[in-house]
Amino acid sequence: MKASRREFIKKSAALAALSAVGVEAGEAEELSEKSDPEAQWMKLSLAHWNPRPNRTQLALMMGVTGAVSGAWPDPATRTKTFEHVGLEWPVCEGVPLHRAQLGVEGREEVIENFVDLMQKCAEVGQKVICYNWMPVINWARTDMARVDRGGSLVTAFDYEDIQDNSLTEFGEVSKETMWKNLKYFLDAVVPEAERLGVKLALHPDDPPVDHMRGISRIITSIDAMKRVAELHPSPHNGFCFCQGSVASQGGDVNIPEAIRYFGERGLIHFVHFRDVLGHTTSFTEVWHDAGKTDMAEAMLAYYEVGFRGPIRPDHVPTITGYEENTEPGYNDLGTLFAIGYIKGLMEAVAKTSA
Repeated sequence: MKASRREFIKKSAALAALSAVGVEAGEAEELSEKSDPEAQWMKLSLAHWNPRPNRTQLALMMGVTGAVSGAWPDPATRTKTFEHVGLEWPVCEGVPLHRAQLGVEGREEVIENFVDLMQKCAEVGQKVICYNWMPVINWARTDMARVDRGGSLVTAFDYEDIQDNSLTEFGEVSKETMWKNLKYFLDAVVPEAERLGVKLALHPDDPPVDHMRGISRIITSIDAMKRVAELHPSPHNGFCFCQGSVASQGGDVNIPEAIRYFGERGLIHFVHFRDVLGHTTSFTEVWHDAGKTDMAEAMLAYYEVGFRGPIRPDHVPTITGYEENTEPGYNDLGTLFAIGYIKGLMEAVAKTSA
């Protein structure tokens, strides 16, 4: 019954979106039936950090029905908000864990809140939670408007350009401490995730540098990701495989090979599909067809290991002359290109592998 209701909501919203742009009702229904080809074997999703009607409409026009966001104000409300506009909520992404990551006062409360979040997510059918192990300084870039192909704007990171690399109020935090705190966290939450049927998807460090402002970064290599899996072995202790973050780890990283390693073990629960040029301390996020990764081979690897979960394009270029750089990495026209690229690869892989 629940699945049927969701399909009804999705179809109704898609029809409304088509009608809004002048498509007659009968034609809209025919187009809606064609908008979900069998070749769409992963759950195409977009980030909706600040849900807005025009981005929702764009998603529906592209046949993208997955909405990735945090759980504010609570999982039940978030689910209903997305369902109301014809979207599903396949991934809860963005959970504050600083005190647990640092192992300071308040850690137990943070862990209790995380378990409570898992419980509430499970109650509404939300089964993937994406988190990271980067306290205080999270995702970081030193340039939010680097000029790229044709004058488009992309984000970039150069370690030497960090303007404030002073210690935070927490002082220096060693790698040993970070690993110890991660082990403590996983031992506390993975059993609850198993009980609730929730999959934990750890995002690799971005950027994957040794430390920032005195706080060590530890999820900075394939070997480190393997160590995470070994800290508390479980199919519920897995990863958000962010291709851009992994590609930034070093010039010898083989993305398709890494996908196969973690995918064959059932440890990829969510995918960020993007690419970079450069290396750990100096890289540029580029158009999806212009990076150093064999994206077709990466897509084939997901298919062959049986990954059928949620995927989103993550950071995209800003198309100058048509849109302002108001949300670097998340503007709409670059997203349109990225989804078309991903859908094309998905269909090609599905048809040539059948």
